[in-house]
Amino acid sequence: MNLIKKVLVAAPMVVALVGILTFVMTYQNIGFTNRFVEQWLTSTLLSATTIAPIGFVMVMVISKVAESLMPNTAKIFKNTVIGISMAIIMEGIMAAVTTINNVPYRSMSEFINTWFHAFTIALPVGLLISVFMTLTVKPRLERFMAS
Repeated sequence: MNLIKKVLVAAPMVVALVGILTFVMTYQNIGFTNRFVEQWLTSTLLSATTIAPIGFVMVMVISKVAESLMPNTAKIFKNTVIGISMAIIMEGIMAAVTTINNVPYRSMSEFINTWFHAFTIALPVGLLISVFMTLTVKPRLERFMAS
């Protein structure tokens, strides 16, 4: 029962965050066309199911690396570094999933160009969300998950 409660708290947050970022990326990929809502929802679903497992592992790995590289650094600075690192890595993956879903593959250079535009347009949003999550939500969520 306790695990179900934890999943019910974490899942909506993941879907909401992924939904915001894939919205921006889908807009960058295809604009507000008649396919937008369908493409955005499928990108959100694909990204959420890809990102969630990767994200949970990555936050643990990045947290351990940050702790070992900066053992005497203030927790707020470490958490900021973790947040920025998570944003860059996760958005790179999310931009790839969204681009694969939204744009027909024609060539690797076109894919990279489209991926890069989706990544860079959403990066400021992702950085703000990630730093906010790392500094405010993550500590509360860790306490909740430990209980």
